[in-house]
Amino acid sequence: MISSSPSSTSTPVRSPWLASTAPLLVVAGVALGAGCHRGADKPAAAIAVGQERGACRPDRGCDRGLTCLSDLCVRPPAADCAKVGETLAYLLLDNYAPREERDGLRADVARQCQELGLTAEEGQCLIRAQSRGDLRACPRLVGLGDCARIVAHLDRVRGTSGVDAYLVTGADRVVARCRNESPTLAFERCVLAAHTLDDVDRCAW
Repeated sequence: MISSSPSSTSTPVRSPWLASTAPLLVVAGVALGAGCHRGADKPAAAIAVGQERGACRPDRGCDRGLTCLSDLCVRPPAADCAKVGETLAYLLLDNYAPREERDGLRADVARQCQELGLTAEEGQCLIRAQSRGDLRACPRLVGLGDCARIVAHLDRVRGTSGVDAYLVTGADRVVARCRNESPTLAFERCVLAAHTLDDVDRCAW
């Protein structure tokens, strides 16, 4: 009779090296995890003063297009430049202006509005204006000519024209009108391109 041998259960063999280093591996893993956590919490590089989301300057100023709120420079809501362009095109041109001229001014104003980064508040001031005089009360203007540049150029044109100093010309009328009204940007461009007083007379206010 053959007797069966008792069944044997396999026992996992522990490596002496693994047993001795296991605590070290655990410690290293904990240290590595802590290091990664500290890296994630590391604060971002400081934003320069005056830049978006950075601190305001001592005079509460910020970079162009930003405003100081709660001592931080933030970007305010933008103006509706298309509406600003549409409003000023009808305000600055008479009812008989050619469609092409009106469309050109509308596009010029909208483009200038975007380039200058007008805020919603600045845009509303322009949209609410009922006259060119009202526009002068707005903090920033678009679509309008610079009378200082116009007058300076007219002085040079008049100086080389040889006309009598006491003779009232179209240039003099432009200077007088500039005291109370703001010309369009198109008018400024026309005047700055003029070389004679006759050229000035052809510019439409």
